[in-house]
Amino acid sequence: MHEINLFCFGFGQVAKAFIINLLKNKIKINLLTTSRKKTGEYIYSNLKYINFNFNEKGFDHNLLKEIEKFSHILISTPPINSKDLFFELVKSNNHILKKCKWITYLSSTSVYGDHKGDWVDENSKLFPISKKGKTRIEIENRWKKLSKDYPIQIFRLAGIYSKENNLITRIKKNNSRIIKKKDHKVSRVHLEDISGFLFNSLENFKSGEIYNIADDNPISNEEVLSEILKKYNFKSPMLIDFKDLEDSTLKEFYLASKKVKNNKAKKFFNYELIYPTIWKGLKLL
Repeated sequence: MHEINLFCFGFGQVAKAFIINLLKNKIKINLLTTSRKKTGEYIYSNLKYINFNFNEKGFDHNLLKEIEKFSHILISTPPINSKDLFFELVKSNNHILKKCKWITYLSSTSVYGDHKGDWVDENSKLFPISKKGKTRIEIENRWKKLSKDYPIQIFRLAGIYSKENNLITRIKKNNSRIIKKKDHKVSRVHLEDISGFLFNSLENFKSGEIYNIADDNPISNEEVLSEILKKYNFKSPMLIDFKDLEDSTLKEFYLASKKVKNNKAKKFFNYELIYPTIWKGLKLL
C-alpha cells in the first residue's frame, strides 16, 4: 500500500498515533476527520487535512458527500448519551460506506466486566458492570450485524498509556491517585502498539471479527507504583482504599477484575508487541 484515503470519526490520541505510523511507513494519506473543532483545513505532523465539526447537537451535512470518497474508516469516539454518533449517521445514510474496504470500530475491554481475576478472550462471556460497558456491547452488536454487508472489524482496547500519558507523568503533575485493592490486575496497551495493530490490519483483514488489543502482562497499579518509587525520587501519590471510593465510575472499574488475552490479534495480524509489558513501556526494569 502506497496511498490511503482515511476518514477518522474522532481525532484523538489513537487516530493521531495511527497517522504517525502511516507517515513513518511512507504512506501517502488523504485525511478527513471529525472533531469538536470548527470545520476547516488543519495541519497535523505536516499533513494537511480537512476536519468537520461534529457533536451530539449536530454536524455539517456536507460531510456526507465527503465520506463517500473514502475507502478506510476508523471510528474512535466513545458513545455519547448511550449512542454511537457515527452508527446513527450510517443507519440512515449507509450509502456513504459503499466504497469502503476497511472499517475499524474501537471498543473497550470493559465489555467483559468481572471475571474474578481470570483470563478472558474474545469468546468469554460478557458481564459488564458499568453502563458504559453495557452500551459498548450494544454498539458492538450493531456494527457486527452490519459487517455482513460491509468490511468491519472491532478492536477491544485495554487501558491505554503512552509516553505522554502514564502513571509517571501523572505523578509528576501531582495528578494521580492509587486505589488499594488486593489482587486487582489491570490489562494495558501502549498507544504505539494500538497503531501497530491498526497498521498490520490494513493488509490482514477479516470482516466481522473481534480482537483484544492488550499487552502480555496484566499487573496491578500498586505493583507499578512500587517500581516507580524505587527508581524515581517521587513523593508517593495518595493511596485510597477501594472500600472508601466515592467515585462511582472508578468503583465500577475496580469491581471488574479480569486479565485480557491478546493471542488472537497477535497471531492473525502477525504482530510483535513493541511494549509487551508495562515495565518495558515505562522503562522500569
